[in-house]
Amino acid sequence: MKLKKLTLQGYKTFATKTEFLFDEGITSIVGPNGSGKSNIADALRWVLGEQSYGTLRGKRTVDMIFAGSQTRPRAGMAQATLIFDNADGWLPIDYTEVAITRRAYRTGENEYILNGQRVRLKDVLDLLATSGLAQRTYTIIGQGLIDQALSLRAEERRALFEEAAGINHYKARRAETLRRLKETQHNLERVHDILGEIRPRLASLKRQATRARNFEQIQQDLHHLLRIWYGFKWEKAKEELRLARETAVAAEKSWSAGRTALLVQQQNIDDLQRDINRTQQRLTTTQDERDEVRKQLENLRREAAIQQERQKALKRQLEELAEELTLLADQREAAAADLATATAELNTAQVTLQDNQTALAQFNITFQAQQTEINRWQKTLKTTQIQQWDSQNKLAQTEGQLSQLRERLQEYDTAEQQGDNDDIISLQKTVAAQTAVIESAQTKAKELRQQRESLQTERQEQIRVLKKLRQNIRDMERQLNKQRSQVARFETRVEMLDQQRQKEVSIPANITISGQLAGLITIPEIHKKALEAALAERLAAFVVANKDDFWQLIEDNPKRAVAVIAQTDLRPQAQPTFEETAVYGWAAELVSNKAENQAVVDVLLGHILLVKDHKTAYNLATKLPPGTVAAASDGFLVHATGLVETAVAGAKSGILDKEANWRMAVDELAQAQAEYKAAEQQTNAQQTETQTIQNQVDTWQQEERRLVNLENELQQRVGNAQRLLDRAQQQQTFIQRQAESQTRTIASLRTRIAELEANIKRERETAVRLESSVAQAQTNLAALPVAESQQQHDNLQQNHATAQTIVAGRQAVVDSRRATLRQVEGQIERLTNRQATLTQQYAQLKATDDSSTIQHLQAKLERLEMEIKPLQTRLLGNRDDLMGRQEQTAVQQRHAHELENQYTQTKIKLTQRENQVEGLQERIKADLGIVALRFDEDQTGAHPLPISEVVENLPQVDSLPADIESTIQQYRGQLQRMGAINPDAPTEYIETEERFDFLTEQIEDLTNTDSQLREIIAELDTLTSKAFASTVDQVNVIFGETFTQLFGGGSARLMLTDPDDLTVSGVDIIARLPGRREQGLALLSGGERSLTASALIFSLLKVSPTPFCVMDEVDAALDEANINRFRDLLRELSLKTQFVVITHNRGTVQAADTIYGISMQPDSTSQVISIKPEEYIHQSML
Repeated sequence: MKLKKLTLQGYKTFATKTEFLFDEGITSIVGPNGSGKSNIADALRWVLGEQSYGTLRGKRTVDMIFAGSQTRPRAGMAQATLIFDNADGWLPIDYTEVAITRRAYRTGENEYILNGQRVRLKDVLDLLATSGLAQRTYTIIGQGLIDQALSLRAEERRALFEEAAGINHYKARRAETLRRLKETQHNLERVHDILGEIRPRLASLKRQATRARNFEQIQQDLHHLLRIWYGFKWEKAKEELRLARETAVAAEKSWSAGRTALLVQQQNIDDLQRDINRTQQRLTTTQDERDEVRKQLENLRREAAIQQERQKALKRQLEELAEELTLLADQREAAAADLATATAELNTAQVTLQDNQTALAQFNITFQAQQTEINRWQKTLKTTQIQQWDSQNKLAQTEGQLSQLRERLQEYDTAEQQGDNDDIISLQKTVAAQTAVIESAQTKAKELRQQRESLQTERQEQIRVLKKLRQNIRDMERQLNKQRSQVARFETRVEMLDQQRQKEVSIPANITISGQLAGLITIPEIHKKALEAALAERLAAFVVANKDDFWQLIEDNPKRAVAVIAQTDLRPQAQPTFEETAVYGWAAELVSNKAENQAVVDVLLGHILLVKDHKTAYNLATKLPPGTVAAASDGFLVHATGLVETAVAGAKSGILDKEANWRMAVDELAQAQAEYKAAEQQTNAQQTETQTIQNQVDTWQQEERRLVNLENELQQRVGNAQRLLDRAQQQQTFIQRQAESQTRTIASLRTRIAELEANIKRERETAVRLESSVAQAQTNLAALPVAESQQQHDNLQQNHATAQTIVAGRQAVVDSRRATLRQVEGQIERLTNRQATLTQQYAQLKATDDSSTIQHLQAKLERLEMEIKPLQTRLLGNRDDLMGRQEQTAVQQRHAHELENQYTQTKIKLTQRENQVEGLQERIKADLGIVALRFDEDQTGAHPLPISEVVENLPQVDSLPADIESTIQQYRGQLQRMGAINPDAPTEYIETEERFDFLTEQIEDLTNTDSQLREIIAELDTLTSKAFASTVDQVNVIFGETFTQLFGGGSARLMLTDPDDLTVSGVDIIARLPGRREQGLALLSGGERSLTASALIFSLLKVSPTPFCVMDEVDAALDEANINRFRDLLRELSLKTQFVVITHNRGTVQAADTIYGISMQPDSTSQVISIKPEEYIHQSML
């Protein structure tokens, strides 16, 4: 016993808690249509996880919950609990008893509970997966669904055999593996797509990172110059602000004095204006009071006239009320008389009703005794007639069965058995051939597997080498990126220093420039100061090829100071030689240069004599040729004309320093480029080696896939051969079993024919005896006075009903007369109260007199007129004085306005200076960020920051270097030409490169995962195909036997629609009824279809027994003869499987071990009672 108990509460028609206990064998559930029997089968499906509400005969969750009725409210929740006995461990859970509960709420929420713990639906389905209860294809057969097993397409019918084969959990694993395979393929495609997006972005980020580093270097240089420039501007702005503030303070003092005098005059005017306002207010108040008194006096006179009219109206209303009260008093007397008459008639009718009741009660005593005797004989007659009809039906059924059995026996006796030996020999040859095919394919598959494993070992070894090489390449590429960034920084610095060297001179593209003088020579360190002092800006002179280039360079730079010399105009001069020890020599001979530039050097440096000290230079001046100059090592110059120039200590032109910096940057750039090129070559070599290994790995991987495909083909060939082998062996067994079965069937038919002939004889004797009993009962019933007693009883009941109607009518008349009397009395009471109210109002109006009030108001009006005249005179005088003072105030206002304008102008200038300072602060903040600024004592600024040690200070600068503004503009121009810069580009480049490497490894891992998942799917397909084929073959043998047993002959078999591909093949049914040819299932009658479907379901249960099976009115289309065979099979299967059968058929119920009766109560709920089988069968016969 697997199924122990089902508990329902709130589920459909089972509103209250209802329990069903299931014993071993067959449990039958009976009851009339609409009582809720099928709800039990639905509840079993529902608690086991059914999600199709159409299968549960509903549309949504609320359809599973008791909907309520007129006498019972609806339920808020539906709950079903199914308890299994797991003592033998048929469910994979460590409990001897398993309780599965499902709850549904009106919100649509569902809960699943397993042994008191809330779980998911998936957990419940996983638990039931191996028990045959997960899909419920043939475990629970709902009402009208028995025919569905035949109506399904062949591919859909496959699900029945899959569940019987127990491969649903393999299918679930295969579906999960397929899902993972699709995810892997999707991820692989996505990774490839991402790599396709990242690869061009990586190159772009590389360029952006280089530009960002160059941008940062220029920004740093610009920041340094801006600090100097803003330091000068800040000091200048503070001084201008201080002067503007002093001017504004003086103007404010003058304006304040003029405003004070104006305020005094204005105060006097305000005092006079307040006095005028007070006088005007007093005058206005007095005038308003006078107007109010006049208004009151007029209202009193008008009210007196109105009261006189109201007195006349009240007098008329009192006279009309007196007349109405007289009429109502007469109506009250008439209503009282009518009420007394109606009451007397009611009493008379009540006496008559009591007499009729007494007569009816006396007659009922005699009538009840007669009716009891009549009912007894009618019941006896009905019972005997039912027994007679049952006996006749049973006799006819037995005779029909006897006729069918004789026909079947005749079929078996005349059937020819031929060809069996030939079939067996043919099958033996097939077995030998398929065995040889299997052995050959298995040997070849083993060889392929060994080759594939060898390739896989070599490929894994190369993959490890490949990973190591890729890691080395990534390290080398990171180092290469650093070197590339360093080269970019050096290139930017060389370009920037070269632009500083040339001072942004516009050089046409079509002219030839050898370079600048400073770049064409190399000056020893000891002579640098002397030559810088002697040549100054000529060190930056451009050397061009000819005169055309010379003049074009001059014309293209009209607003710039440019030094230029043409190589065609060189006229070097010979200079004397000096033998003094303190003389170094002529500069043209002491510097280094290329031979092609010697003439330029002789012209530009040939007139400079380099000496050690000042005195030597001065003493030699008189000996120098015209146009020459003697230069000491510290920059002291003496011209041949006697002019002496001294150098400022620490002063430099900067041309040689810029040239030196540029040459150093060029050398560093060349070294960095050489290192970068060597690293790049090494990286390319590593990448070439990596690609070679990757190509080899890909070739081996393709070979592995080819071998896997060959293995799969061999496995499929083995599977097909194995299926053919199994089928041939099963056909051998089937032929032998069929011969044995026919022998047993013939013996059974002869025994059954003898039993039926004896039963027919007994039934005929019983029919004669029952016919005699019916005649006796009809005679006794005819002797009783049935009609006379019933007629007398009906007459008495009619008289009693008539008397009740009369009493009810007269009672209504009494109630009506009483209501009329109460209505009249109510009207009299209301009119009396109205008369008293009007009388009181009339008396109050006569007592009112307003003559004294009118006289008092007239005296008050005269007094107010006398107070108004003095106030008017005083008001006129004050207004004249106010006009004179206002004219004086206008003069003072004009003077104060002029002072205010002067003060406003100074404030505007001060505000402009403050705005300039604030604007400068904003510009400083925008260009330099947070900077600590110095303020004067009279200036206000931001409070010092608490992080002053990390905030830079603006330097105090009194004067600006000569070329600082042009240099700043140059840097800003470079930044502007560089455009928008991504400051995060270096970091993004490194992160993107790391991600690119990671995704490359992911592709390899996903490829390996793809291969592994495909192997798993192939293994699962092989396993499920074998189990499916084996189950179909077993069911095929048993289905033929069961079909023959249910139909008493004929044959049936199963056929695969696609034997070559068992993973998708459907299952067709071929049937031949007794005495007919093979025909399609669509041509079968309703009973024949039900019996064929039952044979298929029973065959599945024999091959793969389930813990229990529910059948809902499966036998509805079967006749009496087929019911007996159906019942016999049901009993046979109940030895291994519990059955819950919902039925109306008495023949099916006879096989039940337990019976539950279902009935529908008036409140639309189902009630359950337990019935003993023998009691139900006896009641059905009655």
